[in-house]
Amino acid sequence: MTSNRIRPTFTKTLLSTVITLAAAPALAQDTNTLEEVTVTAQFQRNLDNALDVKRNASTIVDGISADDIGTLPALDMGEALQAVAGVQLNREGERRESSINLRGMPSGFVQTTANGQTFASPARSTKAFGAPNPFGAFDPAVFNGTNVIKTQTAAMQEGGIAGTVDLVLPRALDKGDGKLSLSVAGRSEQLADALDSEMVLSGSKHLISDKLAVTATLATSEQTFRRDTVKINRYDNIPTNGNFVGANGEDFATWAADNNLPDNAVVKMPGELRQGSELNEGSRTSFSGGIEFQANDNLKLGLNVLYTERDMNENGQQELDLRTRSGGTIITPNSAPRNTGTVDSNGNPIYTVSDISFAEVDYRNTSRIWDTYEQSQAVLMDAEWANDDWTVDGLVSLSSAENNWNELFYTPIFQAGSSGISGRLYTGEGDIGNFVTEFSGLENVNLDGEWLVKDTLSSSGVTTLVDNPKIQALITGTYETLETEANSFEINAKRALELPVVSAVSFGYRFSNQTQDSDRLRSSPTGVDLNGILNNAAIGNPAYVDQGSFFGGDAPGFAGAGGGWFALDVDALNALAAASIGDVAPDPVTGEIPVRVPTTGLIARGGQQSAGLIYDVELDTSALYLMTDLEFMVADLPVSGNVGVRYVSSEQTASSPYYAFGATDINNPEQRAVDSDYDFLLPSVNLAVDLREDLMLRLGYGESISRPNVRAATPATTISSRPGEVSINLPGADVEPFSARSYDISLEWYNREGSAITIAAFQKDIDNFFTAVASCDAGLLSEYNVNVGSLSVAGDNCITNGVDAYDVIDADYIMAGDQVSITKIQNVDEQIEVRGYEVSVQQNLSFLPYPWSGFGGIVNYSSTSQDSPLEARIPGISDDTYNVIGYWEDGPFGVRLAYNYRSEYELESVGTFNGEGNKNVKAAGRLDLSAYYNVTDNFTLSFKGYNLTEALYEEYQDTEFQPRATHFDGRIFVLQAKYNFF
Repeated sequence: MTSNRIRPTFTKTLLSTVITLAAAPALAQDTNTLEEVTVTAQFQRNLDNALDVKRNASTIVDGISADDIGTLPALDMGEALQAVAGVQLNREGERRESSINLRGMPSGFVQTTANGQTFASPARSTKAFGAPNPFGAFDPAVFNGTNVIKTQTAAMQEGGIAGTVDLVLPRALDKGDGKLSLSVAGRSEQLADALDSEMVLSGSKHLISDKLAVTATLATSEQTFRRDTVKINRYDNIPTNGNFVGANGEDFATWAADNNLPDNAVVKMPGELRQGSELNEGSRTSFSGGIEFQANDNLKLGLNVLYTERDMNENGQQELDLRTRSGGTIITPNSAPRNTGTVDSNGNPIYTVSDISFAEVDYRNTSRIWDTYEQSQAVLMDAEWANDDWTVDGLVSLSSAENNWNELFYTPIFQAGSSGISGRLYTGEGDIGNFVTEFSGLENVNLDGEWLVKDTLSSSGVTTLVDNPKIQALITGTYETLETEANSFEINAKRALELPVVSAVSFGYRFSNQTQDSDRLRSSPTGVDLNGILNNAAIGNPAYVDQGSFFGGDAPGFAGAGGGWFALDVDALNALAAASIGDVAPDPVTGEIPVRVPTTGLIARGGQQSAGLIYDVELDTSALYLMTDLEFMVADLPVSGNVGVRYVSSEQTASSPYYAFGATDINNPEQRAVDSDYDFLLPSVNLAVDLREDLMLRLGYGESISRPNVRAATPATTISSRPGEVSINLPGADVEPFSARSYDISLEWYNREGSAITIAAFQKDIDNFFTAVASCDAGLLSEYNVNVGSLSVAGDNCITNGVDAYDVIDADYIMAGDQVSITKIQNVDEQIEVRGYEVSVQQNLSFLPYPWSGFGGIVNYSSTSQDSPLEARIPGISDDTYNVIGYWEDGPFGVRLAYNYRSEYELESVGTFNGEGNKNVKAAGRLDLSAYYNVTDNFTLSFKGYNLTEALYEEYQDTEFQPRATHFDGRIFVLQAKYNFF
């Protein structure tokens, strides 16, 4: 797809601000930042360094040391983090999003910071539990380690109920003088049959010894990856009328009796197949840099920069779409019904048939292209002044992010009942090797003919052949832009004391301003003349797959090129279609003036403002904290820690266009704002008891919040009307944040140098969930300046008297007696309790004789559970996760294997692309490898292998023999050479 978007860079205004503020005696992060460590390239040393951070922290922390990020088999920051106890990598996200869950809580509950400071994220999500940070957009090589902080202090920024992932940016004076290294690599993506390049350039220099230093790391790589997918998007009731024909010609009742089905049995079948292959191509560039100046013995100034950009501008998916559920399709079961062990809402037992034959089926092939662009940039300017008694520091943080999503697809549709296409579909009952799709009657696929030209705005996205209205073309897509800024400043002070219990007192103030601007349009076939454009000559074979490569050859039963799966060249087709659009008249009903969609050139679909994703939001937050550091003895045992409280006060203004469709001016809508404010007092306590020199007990309590995702609770108010019915959606942007009380305990035994055994337990009581609530309250409507007349309840219905505030020409917009449906997103009283425990064992065997002395590794396991009175538990969370990481190294050589496993978990289905009905993801693990060989002191060769066992990602509904989706990504191999010049 041709794209004309402007790439964001540091603006002149931002650069001017940076220069001005860097020259001032501004500001630094809290001096309690977790200790940085010096590491080597060896596996054992890297793990030891991470263990040192854990042991010396004032909170419960796990992490990854600086060099270990480079040696881990990790394609991005999210994959690197999955080695940490309690972290779950989400692989269901399309296009290697690589978001993470932490401690039994969703990714939106995880705070992400850089050197302790929040920054603008390029996240684009409508998840209610917050927008997950897409760690796939960040190359891990630009960070100087990462810390997963699982308990909170008063000095830390609020926002992470699950915990905080702090990405460590290098401090220039802490880096070695005259360091310069270059690594180049080739990455082989086997399924995509692609060889991509990777490069990391890193260096540091002390311009004035121990006074002035600079450091920088640049990482860039080509990104090409493919995913093959077979989805049963939904299971539908098998027809019981004349569209059911048994194998021997019997009707449904006879067939059911022959199979001994109960009289009230409900029989399901695979109602929709989506079989496709997705290819993503683009690039990713990440950069971190810093300058630090020790002005004198007391004053230090610093500046750090973080920038990342993932530009995936050549992406496509080609998909066979079969809808056996459509009326007019003749269904014949080829297998006996199996009892799923579940019942429907009326208590009727549900059976399923996995193997069916079909005739006159609804048959489609979808060709889809899209561009995605994720970018985030941050500048941190800090200063610290310290003497023997006082430390005063401050920081200014400026950051922005952008996420663009431009999608377009064309789908020829041969409707059920007259398609002339027959065949067989067998789900494989959970075994992709047994999956079958077969077709006959493909000679009836004929797009030649005269297409209807739509000259008015289309809400359906569908156009038809004039001489055969059973053949249609669906043309649609989404254009979204999301721009975010997050700017802040803070100042902190710490006074050292020599009191019996209190060793120091800290206090500080922080102000932050966050904005988010969202825009959205949907494409349509309005004004498009498909004649001579969409015809049989446009049909081609799928470009991404052949019979031997789909699922690596392990799914031989799929319908390939020439067997029912075809594709269109969307770029070429759309260029001609967009050029064919002439003058389009305003919508005759709403008066909406047609608007072209950027990048596609098509006309936007009518009334898409109701999607609610057009909005602006601004959030101002002030925070004060007071914290004391503690040191005392209890029964001759040393105790250290901190106790404090953080006060947070936020004010938010969110605005969006206001529409009463058909009654307000859709071309010049009123902009309505929703204001909200809230404040929280967040206490926290962290204590560490040295039971022995090598045995530490940690205790923690904290209260925290996570702000809701505005994209899930938008400020939009919309009213739509049709005869007898009025639907009203009220704003949700005024809901309060999620809040939680957390209880933590951890026992850490450092049994030997570089070794530890840790057992930790936690519980989090989470409040302020929100959901859509129905209402019949005119007073609630008046709060949002909506007047649809007086309301009354008649039976189960909400009825208006029709005396409303909306007038239209020739007809009343709302009539007396109309049924009114009011929906409002609001907080509910229910609470979810999440509890769990973690066990981590890290050991090196260096005390043993050769060759056993070269062995070492980590085994960690985490278990979580949810206690919820809500209708459903928090989705997307596995109860059990474990990692087994083992290595052997001797002299210049080392090899490490890492196996990551998570148990099955539930998922919500969102949108037609993901299907209907919730589902479960099967338990799965993945085996990765990394190895290195130091050819010389300065030259290292390394090799990495991902998904060595070619693990599948599999979803099912109710039972494993009722599959919903199976994904295959294949193996990936990387060969890297690194040279240290100094």
